[in-house]
Amino acid sequence: MRGLSRFMYAQRKKMSSETLKREIEMNTNEVKIGSIAEVKVGRNAIPALILEILPDGFKVKSTATNREFKVRNVERVITPPEIQATPNTAQASGQETETMAAAAKPEKKRSLLEAAIEVLKTSGKPMNTRELVEAATEAGLWIPTACKTPEQTLYGSIFREIATKEHPRVRKSGEKGKFEFAG
Repeated sequence: MRGLSRFMYAQRKKMSSETLKREIEMNTNEVKIGSIAEVKVGRNAIPALILEILPDGFKVKSTATNREFKVRNVERVITPPEIQATPNTAQASGQETETMAAAAKPEKKRSLLEAAIEVLKTSGKPMNTRELVEAATEAGLWIPTACKTPEQTLYGSIFREIATKEHPRVRKSGEKGKFEFAG
């Protein structure tokens, strides 16, 4: 409350609660029970299943960890609620359900080391780290991050794999500064 009078503090708090109520009303109109939505947990946005609409927010279940928790608002609706199957419709077999669940999971982001190993496998020739990074980004195997020196990071990762693994996938080539696939 530094620099604010009690009246101003109360007004600010009152305004924020009114804004919050408007936001919840707006989200409640768009969000339906059973839909998958993106919610903020701290600074992370995660997909979650809407279980219940509460007066002060939503009760959701994380699709990744299956934990239930409450949130005040929803960032955006990803998928609308699924249509409930009627008793007359045939149920999907267990194998079809597993296939659909596997297809719904997002693909895991590939590391630069994994992408470089894939490039070495396909090229069949020794390459240095700069060439590996360029080839991995051109092939779409790795998406550049905010890293300023991916070549140095890859170099360290390759040497860590050589030093720690019993059967490393990469080995140093006869040419200086180049690596090849170990098979």
